[in-house]
Amino acid sequence: MTILLISSFYYPSFVGGAEISVQMLAEGLVKAGNKVYVLVTGNANKVYRVSGVVVVSLKQRNVFSIAGTRNRHPALKVLWHLVDSCNVFYHLTISRLLGKIKPDVVHTNTIQGFSPFIWVAIKNYKIPLIHTTRDYYLLCHKCSLYNGGNCKKLCAPCKITHSLKSRFITLPDHFIGISNFILDRHKPAFKQHQNSSLIYNGVTLPAQPNRADHAEGKICLGYIGRIADDKGVAYLAGELASLGDYHRSRIKVLFAGKGESDFIDELKIKLEGIEHVFLNVVKPQDFYPAIDILIVPALWNEPFGRTVIESLSYSVPVCQADTGGLKELYNPATSWMFTPKHGNLSNLITQIIDNEAQIAIKKQSCRKQAEKFSSTAYIDNHLKLYRRLLPAQIPVSEPAITPGIEIKIKNFN
Repeated sequence: MTILLISSFYYPSFVGGAEISVQMLAEGLVKAGNKVYVLVTGNANKVYRVSGVVVVSLKQRNVFSIAGTRNRHPALKVLWHLVDSCNVFYHLTISRLLGKIKPDVVHTNTIQGFSPFIWVAIKNYKIPLIHTTRDYYLLCHKCSLYNGGNCKKLCAPCKITHSLKSRFITLPDHFIGISNFILDRHKPAFKQHQNSSLIYNGVTLPAQPNRADHAEGKICLGYIGRIADDKGVAYLAGELASLGDYHRSRIKVLFAGKGESDFIDELKIKLEGIEHVFLNVVKPQDFYPAIDILIVPALWNEPFGRTVIESLSYSVPVCQADTGGLKELYNPATSWMFTPKHGNLSNLITQIIDNEAQIAIKKQSCRKQAEKFSSTAYIDNHLKLYRRLLPAQIPVSEPAITPGIEIKIKNFN
């Protein structure tokens, strides 16, 4: 089977969990014997190969790059989002690429930068089309449905961009949600579309175990991800700062991820008197073995929460907020759950410190819980869906790009 995946970004350009999940899917499909292409946005037209996956990057066609929205004039941002809601400028290029690659199925994921208009070119070829909702892009042009708090309804600007995107909602043959929460949140928008299913993200179980003891005599708490307010990092720092002197002396906190320097400086001030380290970006295999508990304090409604299953795969129990899709990952045998309001997390951390034995008890069940989100099941569930949507006895497509990747993007312009 020849499969074309479409994503705003792909390795080595990572933004978050969505890109990790798409790469896991692409490489897993290759190992299963399929020919896999990934179409992405970029700063230039280029083609490269990663672990058997052929990646085609198209130069972004909007008033500025998808990564360059910060510090732009408000009027330009408005124009960018309007174009991005119905971007016709890729149409001919993508049509020609489809004619070259001849995919049996197309699976779109994050499409900010491309816009839902990309679906028009795909359906003109009558190719089975699947879309995975990994964020809130189809509803909210910021993709988060968060503006100082979780949005219960669309604001006026999002109503405008959503009205443009909604014209294309009927084009995909099937929608996948990475949690029941995100499927339910999109139901009003998808009311004219009945074909959808749930496929949770997957995780590869690592070989190395988590450390077995507290070498420093402290409980090491960890946070990994984007260092930002909507992720609850300021809330976490405030809750830690409110701990009593004894409990503050019993913990060490590791923060892994990128964030604005001014914001991180504010966090450091809050955390004065608590042992803490900001590690910047680190690999999961270097981070999780160094901590005893992962803290996921998200204020926004996380569509899934990849760090939860990653942590469990390293036998590290999780202290998680009850927001968005995170609730669906909670298991009392491996995790603690709290509502991210003042005093709730600090009280829970106090209770954990006073009953430290429960960390070791929960640790014993983490790997078993992580197995429910195995990468094998993740790949198999997608393959079953692809085959279900294919016409009967469809011929296997020949590879359009040779092992030498002799393809020139300029020919498609």
